[in-house]
Amino acid sequence: MSIPTETLFDFIASKVDLSQEDKIAIAAKLSIASYSKYDVIVKQDQVCTSLRFVVSGVYRVYRIKDGKEITSYFNYEARNPFVASFVSLLKTEPSTEIVECIIPGQLLSISYSDWTSLYSKSAALNAFGRLMAEYNYILAIERIESLQYKTASDRYLSFLALYPMLFNRIPHHYIASYLGITPESLSRIRKQL
Repeated sequence: MSIPTETLFDFIASKVDLSQEDKIAIAAKLSIASYSKYDVIVKQDQVCTSLRFVVSGVYRVYRIKDGKEITSYFNYEARNPFVASFVSLLKTEPSTEIVECIIPGQLLSISYSDWTSLYSKSAALNAFGRLMAEYNYILAIERIESLQYKTASDRYLSFLALYPMLFNRIPHHYIASYLGITPESLSRIRKQL
């Protein structure tokens, strides 16, 4: 089966100059898997060892605290296309998060050790890794600031701006969890706006 690498290569090439040699080296290490709704990609307490890239579908990263699911963020091809439990991946420790498919799709996968070994072989991929680390740092700070300093209504409007294609495609209780509010509060905010 042919692995659809174009989306990944286009994404990398939008950030750095990607050579044919880089493409060949990456493609040699990639695998692809299809996921159905509710399939778990990373389990809580599992050590995440692979970096995945969204070809299609939508994925949710969440935790369970006091019996409640708390959504951290969503991954899909237009935003956050790299899928992992990043703390687990980077620290090689059990994940505190769960990564779940919520709209069926496909993910490309590469072991993190294979991915990082490419850094020493390619200046472009090394630069890409740094750019992605910076990008994810910015996303994390924006998320923290949103939860600490914005009202629920402002967080809702930000969600619509950040994830415009998700609102009518995923359950609204996931969105409420992401916003840090109850589904009833989300319903009230939607009516007010």
